[in-house]
Amino acid sequence: MHVGVNTLFLIPREVGGTEIYVRSLLPSLQAIDANLRITVFTNRENHKSFDHFDRVLIDVAATSRPQRIIAEQWALPRAAARAKIDVLYSPGYTAPLRAPCPQVVTIHDTQFLDFPEDFPWLSRMAQRAIVGGAARRANAITTVSEFSRGRIAERFRVPREKIVVAHSALSGLFAQPQPCALPKPFLLYIANTYPHKNATRLVRAFDRIEERIPHTLVICGQPREGEPPPHPRVKRIHYIAYEELIGMVQAADLMVFPSLYEGFGRPVVEAQEAGTRVIASRSAAIPEIGGDGATYFDGESEGSIAQAILDAFSESEERRTEFIARGRENAKRFTWDECAKRTLEAFTRARGVNL
Repeated sequence: MHVGVNTLFLIPREVGGTEIYVRSLLPSLQAIDANLRITVFTNRENHKSFDHFDRVLIDVAATSRPQRIIAEQWALPRAAARAKIDVLYSPGYTAPLRAPCPQVVTIHDTQFLDFPEDFPWLSRMAQRAIVGGAARRANAITTVSEFSRGRIAERFRVPREKIVVAHSALSGLFAQPQPCALPKPFLLYIANTYPHKNATRLVRAFDRIEERIPHTLVICGQPREGEPPPHPRVKRIHYIAYEELIGMVQAADLMVFPSLYEGFGRPVVEAQEAGTRVIASRSAAIPEIGGDGATYFDGESEGSIAQAILDAFSESEERRTEFIARGRENAKRFTWDECAKRTLEAFTRARGVNL
């Protein structure tokens, strides 16, 4: 099978978990199917970073969303036809509405519909049209959780059986010890601060209990529309190298993840793999992904967040050790080989479906 991979959406270091998903999945696809041929359709920003694959440059600057959308709808199908691919795979929500071959699209979540306040009106309307069109026109869809599978089926009115769950996964890196330069003790929160990530409510909850614990709250992620106000015991980190991030997760006394909406929730299972105690909101896909290796709170309640932090620090060493062990075991569920197998299933299914 010759699969073309649409990476026109991918701007290095800007698209977060979606970039991790693509860069980790492609080598695993090749590893489990030696007969699979992959051609990556790249943009100006990411072309050099895919030099270990066959690649075709679509000469567009992905930093310009209108230009990228036009290129995806017009230039990409023509390039796919010239490359004579069997399946066009678009792992970043959007895809051409017409293509010369069957298509598979990955839709990680329906956040722009479920939390529309996070997006400008024009962006929301464009996504509704383009992502919705991709969902309906694709021969198969993959997504990262059962939660997202249900939301995609409901929001875009597509059959559930058209959607394959190919969980995002881990690569074992968070289990490998790394140093941490931050002074201890600290609580950790990792996310770009979009409103639904709930950073402001977390800071307010922390403010309620700061006199009862010796910890600093560390917030790591790019500032966005939900950026919390400064606080004297909140350390703000916008960007660090991946190895430093791993060391920071390992050194934290507690990972607090108050997000109100996740299609997957990668920081939860990365912390579990690192052997860090995790508490998280009881929202969206988070309990599905975190399993019994975390405890959960009401993310819409400052009091619930604050109490969950205090409860985690007051639990016995035996109970803490038990949760950490459960978390490590839970994290083992998510492998790139399994994700690749499920994605190959979607490719095969797409080739047998006629729209």
